[in-house]
Amino acid sequence: MARKGLGRGLSTLLGDEKKNEEAATTPPVEVSPTIEERETTQSTGPSYLPIHLIDPNPYQPRVEMDQEGIEELTQSVRNHGILEPLLVRKHPSDPERYQLIAGERRLRAAKGAELQKVPALVRDSKDLEMMEIAIVENVQRENLNPIEEAEGYRRLIDASIEAGEGLNQETLAKKVGKNRTTIANLFRLLDLPDYVQETIRSGVLSQGHGKILAGLDGNRCKSAWNFVLKEGASVRALEKFLKSKKEKSEKGSDREVKTEETPDPNDPTSIHLRSIEEALRERFRAKVKVSQKKDQSGTIQINYYNNEELSRILESVDVEL
Repeated sequence: MARKGLGRGLSTLLGDEKKNEEAATTPPVEVSPTIEERETTQSTGPSYLPIHLIDPNPYQPRVEMDQEGIEELTQSVRNHGILEPLLVRKHPSDPERYQLIAGERRLRAAKGAELQKVPALVRDSKDLEMMEIAIVENVQRENLNPIEEAEGYRRLIDASIEAGEGLNQETLAKKVGKNRTTIANLFRLLDLPDYVQETIRSGVLSQGHGKILAGLDGNRCKSAWNFVLKEGASVRALEKFLKSKKEKSEKGSDREVKTEETPDPNDPTSIHLRSIEEALRERFRAKVKVSQKKDQSGTIQINYYNNEELSRILESVDVEL
């Protein structure tokens, strides 16, 4: 089933080049054309490029590959060739080579089928656009798990900031044709503990589970996570579990583990805190968690993973060590 909400998608990103993507099978092996000869085919249709000259996309957002699916595609390529051209760009540091923009599975299958050449459209793309196209292609084909999708969007925002374009969640949502709330909910998954993220990445938990768990802290999150794993609970069952825990806690019958429902996303305080988190994330380009108690005291937690990230965060607030 086609995924909704990607109104812009690849057709807009690729422009008229998608019109040139006609069915193509691999021709007999020929002497490799010169770089000039390969360039002359760009305006009329796909080039047939030697497969050994195409390097992987360095911004590929997909971490996990379905090996069984790759093997099935490899067999199809053996029988029918590559039916949809790859999308590539000239390698920025080697004019005789190319970098893949879109078509990772097709490239792997072509290598598995031992093809010598593959049809490809050569596009002049900068790093940021290359990253954007790779993410949108995977999202449209439903190839990414929610964590990979969130990480891809986060890298896109970070890269845009470094390039001086300064994407935020709202402008990113417009670029990829998604609702801003959807983007915000995906980013919240990156604030979950690693053990929760891994179960979402592997498909044990759904994005819906993650959305609920993202509203819980510490022991409450782990208690709810354990419940889902032990019971194989659906999102609805998890909501009922949390509601039951809250009611017992309020009655004083369950004092050891107090697990709350997901905060009301329409609560003004919750909306305000989330907007603060978003602003701080964009400022520091790091995971940020803002928590506030009933007495209005609270904490701001900024996560970093190495000394380079710490230095960058400190520099952003003019702190020198």
